[in-house]
Amino acid sequence: MAFTLFAAAKLLMDKIAKEDAPVNNGRGTITVFMAGLGIGFGLALLFAPLSGEETREWLAESAEDRLKRIRRKGRRWVYQVQDVLDKSEDRVTKVLRTGKNALDSVAARLD
Repeated sequence: MAFTLFAAAKLLMDKIAKEDAPVNNGRGTITVFMAGLGIGFGLALLFAPLSGEETREWLAESAEDRLKRIRRKGRRWVYQVQDVLDKSEDRVTKVLRTGKNALDSVAARLD
């Protein structure tokens, strides 16, 4: 299989070398793209580290791991937002209480 891929690559390079570069009607570009796509696909099949079933399992496990990480980060974010809201609520309550006390104090002096 590798011989046919290299032979196809050589034929493609010979074709490119023979074509007149200034005159380009678009067909040469499509041909080169399709040939490159075929060669890349063939090389991917030739050098694939895992079988199809193993690759599907690996992809499924990777997707599950990423989903778990995203959920964990989401939970952390929710906890952080809740913490900030709780602290903000406490600060607002304290400011309102202080303001009320100050107002009561001023009102008592005016009476």
